[in-house]
Amino acid sequence: MDAKVKKYTIHILAITAFNPKLYELPFDLPLERNAVIICTDRKNEYLQNYTGNKLDIAFYDVEDPSVIGAFETAHAMAIIKFINRLPDEVSDLYICCSKGQSRSAAVAAALLRMSGRSDDPVWLNPFYNPNILVYYRLCKQAGIPITPEEVQLRKEQNEKAYLELQEGKPTKYERWQIIE
Repeated sequence: MDAKVKKYTIHILAITAFNPKLYELPFDLPLERNAVIICTDRKNEYLQNYTGNKLDIAFYDVEDPSVIGAFETAHAMAIIKFINRLPDEVSDLYICCSKGQSRSAAVAAALLRMSGRSDDPVWLNPFYNPNILVYYRLCKQAGIPITPEEVQLRKEQNEKAYLELQEGKPTKYERWQIIE
């Protein structure tokens, strides 16, 4: 399946950030311009009541494909199907998981690649730790040529960025960023 998607503005968040006191939510914006992908089974009252374009797709944050509940091909297919069925008016994707750093970051990185953009804003961001199983399986299902070695290289780049942050080196990235 070759899945080419349009260039959405991507918001990577923790599910707890969907709170009107913390973040300008898509609920405050025209519903037809937004879509939400929820990659956790954690509940959020604001998202439960969200009537816009929403995909609830819970899977565990594990990188071992043999673990029951790990990201599977069916999850990747559901995400691709959801993205491909979004109305043309949708311009912003809100992708969230429990902490907004692993599953959501991996989905965002894959969607960036699917839209023909660089996934560097995710992999080089030291505040993220993208789940390599999610990234790899979603890219493969979308028809993006990628090898496990390439994914491992991206993971090493991410770990290096994290170590540099820990050493006090400046970074241009921030947590829960918006990628345009």
